[in-house]
Amino acid sequence: MKKYILYIIPVLALFTACNELNTYPKDAVNSEYYFQNESQLEQYSNQFYTLFPGAASMYNEVSDEIAIAELADEVRGTRTVPTNNSGTNWNWTMLRHINYLLEHVDQCTDKEVAKQYAGLAYFFRAYLYYDRVRHYGDVPWIDKTLGSDDPLLYSARTDRKIVMRNVMVDLDSAINLLPAKKSSVYRVNKYAAMAMKSRIALFEGTWHYYHSEESCKSFADSMLTVAWQAADTVMKVGGYTLYGEGGGDTLAYRTLFNQGTYEGCSEFILARCYNRALNQYHNLNSFTFSPTTGKPGFTKRFVNHYLMRDGSRFTDSIKRPDWRTMGMAQEMSNRDPRMEQTVLRPGHYIQKGETEVATYDVRTSSTGYQLIKYVMGKEKDGYNQSDCDMPLIRIAEVYLNFAEAKAELGTLTQDDVDRSINKLRTRACMPPLQLTDVEDNPCPYMQSLYPGVGLSQGKGKKGIILEVRRERDIELVQEGFRYWDLMRWKEGQAFEEPYLGMSFKGVTKSTTDKSGFVDVTGNGKYDVCVHNGSYRIYFGCVYLRVNKDVILTDSVNGGNILNNGTQDLPNNGRKWNEDKDYLYPIPTNEITLTGGAIQQNPCW
Repeated sequence: MKKYILYIIPVLALFTACNELNTYPKDAVNSEYYFQNESQLEQYSNQFYTLFPGAASMYNEVSDEIAIAELADEVRGTRTVPTNNSGTNWNWTMLRHINYLLEHVDQCTDKEVAKQYAGLAYFFRAYLYYDRVRHYGDVPWIDKTLGSDDPLLYSARTDRKIVMRNVMVDLDSAINLLPAKKSSVYRVNKYAAMAMKSRIALFEGTWHYYHSEESCKSFADSMLTVAWQAADTVMKVGGYTLYGEGGGDTLAYRTLFNQGTYEGCSEFILARCYNRALNQYHNLNSFTFSPTTGKPGFTKRFVNHYLMRDGSRFTDSIKRPDWRTMGMAQEMSNRDPRMEQTVLRPGHYIQKGETEVATYDVRTSSTGYQLIKYVMGKEKDGYNQSDCDMPLIRIAEVYLNFAEAKAELGTLTQDDVDRSINKLRTRACMPPLQLTDVEDNPCPYMQSLYPGVGLSQGKGKKGIILEVRRERDIELVQEGFRYWDLMRWKEGQAFEEPYLGMSFKGVTKSTTDKSGFVDVTGNGKYDVCVHNGSYRIYFGCVYLRVNKDVILTDSVNGGNILNNGTQDLPNNGRKWNEDKDYLYPIPTNEITLTGGAIQQNPCW
């Protein structure tokens, strides 16, 4: 038998040629004697889980709906072509590890265990390729380990449709081999693979609806069909249920995310573990509440998504002609209960473990709309002291994948809506969505946010597609989906829009002028004052000088808080290039190493 040396932390990269060494470190393991039992397979495969996103990329996701002090390069349009793959996703080391396990897993003496870990490897190879495709489009498909002289090291990129068909095959293998038993929310099982299949197929199907030519329509249709069918299977036989399913608990959505551990919760199919006892932390509480760690705030663009408590549209100009300029107290009253469980409602929010209403300080948020999803008790407020788990897959997403795929295909029925979106609305104590009310009655505000709907190759009606997107946005915010949703929908121009926050109807300009004083809590007392330098002091009020402490769209006349912009240039000159910005640039040395077989993405 040919002998291989396995390194627990290998450093070979797929497109980086390395000479084999004649001596090996003491921690090397001879592959002829490794992979013999479950313990060894588990130890080796644990590294695969690092492919999943970390907490910060979820609660601080790159989007048009969370403003921070310094916007991401993707948003600002300042990405550049990297020289090497350091810090990029064009890295194939983990693919080698995955393929290596697949080539040696049969050495395990327990064949049932071998099947399980083969399934796990297929799952992660599919997930890795999905991630690479959404970043770069076409990528080389490699399904074996490569030696330093293997000509496949210099492979050209494989058409993404072929890659994604292979991904579906890998996921089917994972589904067939992985156990159905839910041993832990931190471990991949059969239903996690099914749910991931629905996510990936939805991404690829809608990508081709909105980006590709008519010739790709049948491929898009087939992917969307796979998406809803995979989701449907999880919904029918997976045994997962919404936390607080059936409604009645208006705080169910908030409690879902600040319970700390997701182990044992019926809604979570897969989660990333954070645990104080294991020294696994993230910075969510501090990021949310400290004015020195980003000052994150939701944008008015996002806040406007939430419906009224009776299910009507907040942005209905007939019922609420002043919806654009409402003060926060009025704006946040009588809305979808998920709103004040995601966005801090001044005068109403009580932090977990406390009994008193939290003091609202507009200075901790760049928009005034402060994030509270996931926030735990005050003992977690210090830097990097948060340890709540982060969701990777939950049944709510599966419902939304199901509904969106069928909506795009034009096959969504009221029964489908009741089995998916309306379960989410019932849990939130919201009225159900009626298909007949929205199919041919698109929301004007939602149409303004998503001008590409109706221009695709799809068959669905604009009204219901927009409502599915509304529900997806509200339900899955801060879970790492938004950037990639905009990419697959071809709505990247959202990043050109100004990042607006709460509204002020005026600015105080003298000691007798109260124009800039605002009661954000609705308790009859002033909480915030924006002024031009002259004001009368009210105890307990936060004072913000316009054009110094806060930028407003209409300057000394009031308007919305403006993040990363000026009155003359509200969007700070951000430009989205429709020809190049939907894909990332490939590192130049990777192109050189393949002798030009790998070619750069368009316009980079």
